[in-house]
Amino acid sequence: MTLIFQRFDADTGLLADEDVLPHLAQWQSEGLRTALVTLVGVEGGAPRQPGAQMAVAEDGRFAGYLSGGCLEAAVVLEAQAAIRAGGNRLVRYGKDSPYFDVKLPCGSGLDLYFDQSIGAAQVRELLSCRAARQACSLRTSLVDGTSIVIPAASLGPMPRSTSEKDHFDRYFSPPLRLLLLGSGPLLNAIAVVAQVSGLEIAVWSPDDATRDQAGRRGISAFNGTAALQSSIEALDYASAAVLVFHDHEAEPDILARVLDMECFYIGVLGNHAVHRQRLEALQIKGFTTTARARLHAPVGSIPGAKSKATLAAGVLAEILAEAKVANLVS
Repeated sequence: MTLIFQRFDADTGLLADEDVLPHLAQWQSEGLRTALVTLVGVEGGAPRQPGAQMAVAEDGRFAGYLSGGCLEAAVVLEAQAAIRAGGNRLVRYGKDSPYFDVKLPCGSGLDLYFDQSIGAAQVRELLSCRAARQACSLRTSLVDGTSIVIPAASLGPMPRSTSEKDHFDRYFSPPLRLLLLGSGPLLNAIAVVAQVSGLEIAVWSPDDATRDQAGRRGISAFNGTAALQSSIEALDYASAAVLVFHDHEAEPDILARVLDMECFYIGVLGNHAVHRQRLEALQIKGFTTTARARLHAPVGSIPGAKSKATLAAGVLAEILAEAKVANLVS
């Protein structure tokens, strides 16, 4: 059995604003000329870091953002000009920019590269890598405007998007994936928060009521040994797992299997006393101190949280904080 991780709100999820490639591919398939705009340099402080992108179509539609809202309209106009002229360009906004009428309240200088020559084949290659959950990089020459896609095998571990003298490497990681295991209202609350944010999610629960509640929100929830095994096997370095078991006796065997995976975050429900017992059980199973230290418990970043809404928000915040450390989100 292959367990399908669901990705919700592909166009409106909070993380969708970071993912401009599907929009670029859609507009190109409609026969529109497009531009991919990348933040390649920052002088001073700025709301976004190098690598942030916008996709712009010749008709003025755009996706993504490069500032707190003060720059996007100007970027669209510049992108349309680059498309009409048929040439790429590097433009400075803010500090030391020739555009005195475009003000950046943060006082920084932003260097944006407007690439109107990136082709549909390259966009499809980038999307294909992401669909296969393979990291890749788009290397763009700042001299002649050409771009190549570099597979993960040529990148090394978790690089940040970086600018060199003559080129810029924009790193793309797979979409964040979250596996929820357990039962109860908290599990479904975490699923809803992740759903709104745009993560890929899968839910496994032995509890009928939990699965029914998930189904009423359009979230597929699974049960059974085969579904459990396939969902755990699908965890990779861009994946998180959260165990929400109230009957902790069944937890150690499942947790041991999750700990064998590469996921960047593992959270487990339970107070400090429960967690001490959990660590002892894992020690008996042969897990080292380093392996056991991967666990986030009590789960969530809000101390003393009791309501499911507060707990769920704290869990997602903790997951995204760890994803930021791992360079999986900006």
